[in-house]
Amino acid sequence: MSPHLLSLLFLLLFLSITPSLSDPRSSEAALICGHQTATEATRQTVITNFLSAMDAVSPQISSSGYARTVNGNGNETVFAFGECMKDLSRSDCDLCFAQCKTQLYDCHPFSKSIRSGRNYLDGCYLRYDDYDFFGEVTSPLDKTVCNVTDFDGNQTAFMANSARLVRNLSSQALKNDGFFVGSVGEGGNSAAYGLAQCWEFVNKSGCGECLADAVTKIEKKQLGALAKTVNKSNLNFKYETLERATNYFDSSNKLGQGGSGSVFKAS
Repeated sequence: MSPHLLSLLFLLLFLSITPSLSDPRSSEAALICGHQTATEATRQTVITNFLSAMDAVSPQISSSGYARTVNGNGNETVFAFGECMKDLSRSDCDLCFAQCKTQLYDCHPFSKSIRSGRNYLDGCYLRYDDYDFFGEVTSPLDKTVCNVTDFDGNQTAFMANSARLVRNLSSQALKNDGFFVGSVGEGGNSAAYGLAQCWEFVNKSGCGECLADAVTKIEKKQLGALAKTVNKSNLNFKYETLERATNYFDSSNKLGQGGSGSVFKAS
């Protein structure tokens, strides 16, 4: 997916409304700044190469929706890559990327000569670094960013829909050139919407690896509460067993709704 799913931006929009068709989605998901700085002797050259890289990515984004550039030589080289989500219009992509570039300056590439930074917005992504990272799939710095908004809907049904959604996105994106948009649920406050996208220069095997990693991390983070509840109950079943037995809480197996959540049949 790269810090925060470097090779893949696996973006789950856990919403109970349909996403807008015209929106640059410029809300910041995460800004990650490196710690390594340029030496005093190379500082000015590195800054010049950084500015050249930032100038080079914008027209590529406008024409293709993604950009890759290498500026400089040796230890002074700056590598940069950016990409918009493929469902954005060209104008929304440009707006998102302009915001992304501006926020990336908060990594202080000038005043502190920080050699690397990554900025993840809901609709686009931009990274610069001091080495060739273009083909990376995962990174020790990967992490999951969760929405902190309170959810007042049917939590059990929503998490079940989310579990099914992330698997659908992962499998379908791999079949669809590394990109897929989907939803699970028939509207209301338990429907889940999502998007999965692998970065342009990651090959198919790397895309599959990163998607699988994203699913594992999202399920562990976002769906852990339901698993914890089940595993702490008096039932002699693991959460994973219940997932398989209910076809990942498919709506066709839903028997009804009670005060504590949905009831599913298992087979």
